[in-house]
Amino acid sequence: MAFDTSNWTREDLVREAKLQTDAIQRLNVWLRLGYSLIAAGFIVGYWGFYGGGGTGFGVLGVVVLLVGIVASAILKVGTTNAKKNVKNILEAAGIDLRDGGGKALS
Repeated sequence: MAFDTSNWTREDLVREAKLQTDAIQRLNVWLRLGYSLIAAGFIVGYWGFYGGGGTGFGVLGVVVLLVGIVASAILKVGTTNAKKNVKNILEAAGIDLRDGGGKALS
C-alpha cells in the first residue's frame, strides 16, 4: 500500500527525510553488529579448525560467520536503497546536498 505524497509540502518531505535518516542510522548499528559477527565467526572458526579449539568450535564459527554475512548483506542493501530514497525525497523538496543547497538536517 503506497501513500499519496502528492500533496506533501516541502516541510513534510524534509520531516520524512529526517525520520528515514534516523532509521538508517539505527540500521547501521545493526550492520556493524553483522560485521562483528563475521569477524567473530572467522576467528572462532579458525581457532576451532586450526588452533586446537575442536571441530565443534570450528562449526560454530562457520555458522556465526554465515549468519553475519547474510545479515550484513541484507542490511547493506537495505541501507543503500534507503539512502537513495532519502536523496530522492530531498530532491523532491528542492534540496541538493551536493552543492550545499539545503539546511543541515538535525
